[in-house]
Amino acid sequence: MPALTELSDLLRLERDGRRHTITTPEEWSAKAADIRRRMGPILGRGPDRVPPLDVEVHEETHEHGYVRRLVSYAVEPDERVRAYLLIPDDTRSPMPAMLCLHPTFAPGKREPVGLEGSPDKAYAHHLALRGYVCLAPDHVTAGERTAPGLEAYDTSAFYRKHPRWSAVGKATWDAARAVDLLVTLPEVDPTRIGVIGHSLGGHSSVFAAAFDVRLRACVSNCGLTTFAANPGRLAWSRDHWYVYLPALRPLFLAGLPAPFDFHEVVALIAPRAFLNISSLTDPSTPLSDSALQELALRVREVYRLFGAGDRFSAYFHELGHVFPPESRALAYGWLDRELKTQERQSGGAL
Repeated sequence: MPALTELSDLLRLERDGRRHTITTPEEWSAKAADIRRRMGPILGRGPDRVPPLDVEVHEETHEHGYVRRLVSYAVEPDERVRAYLLIPDDTRSPMPAMLCLHPTFAPGKREPVGLEGSPDKAYAHHLALRGYVCLAPDHVTAGERTAPGLEAYDTSAFYRKHPRWSAVGKATWDAARAVDLLVTLPEVDPTRIGVIGHSLGGHSSVFAAAFDVRLRACVSNCGLTTFAANPGRLAWSRDHWYVYLPALRPLFLAGLPAPFDFHEVVALIAPRAFLNISSLTDPSTPLSDSALQELALRVREVYRLFGAGDRFSAYFHELGHVFPPESRALAYGWLDRELKTQERQSGGAL
């Protein structure tokens, strides 16, 4: 077992100038509120008004096993997102649903539905065939949301419009709007919605689930890192191309720590179900083996606090930045357990 030295103790809370050990879920709620408070200025502020969805269907294709619709909906008063909605043929009762967030792939939503890119990352297609309603939207700056005259994932136009926000905050907002759409569908059981993603989609899934309790299960593949142990952490606040969290840049340049770290974000999901799949040889997350394992051990403590240790799982491999068949088999089987098995549907206390 690695020494727990890189990341803060999630079960410690500063109160009245003293360090207090958290022993109940009620006490954890105060720590969770503190984490969200520290995250707020870094994620930035989005719009003050949530517009009606105003869903439109642009095309419909009948595939073997499901119907694929190209839909659009409003995420801001002056912005619409296009997404693929996959509805299985068997709609005899409300079904579980998955929000499927794509990795850094220029055509965006087309990869998770299997129209372009790697078949290993066609998780919306795979899950629709397993009986899930799936929604795969374009990430901001990707696919049909690429700004005119810019390459995919160039966030400069976004920051001209929203100088006080962040791309991560925007992705989290957009994910909530996607869930808003899913809960309106008669084919969807609103109590059985999850989120899955690889790489960019992996950490976007974590932030989405941390802030939206309607997401009952989350799978992150090759999406987790830590700021504390990552020698390349400045990439999270780069000043060009895709800029994740610009408010972190002055802190990192000054050698200061981030106000929060990824184990704290993941812990906000507890006691809802979370599966992390990470590669110990992933070049996109240059961490030590012990740092990734420590993240899992820290988060496990919070799940155990809720008596929900079986709702947290972590799997490590050495295959690089991939979503191979064995990882997908684990992810899909784990989602079936959490969102399909009758005794799991009620979930834990929030």
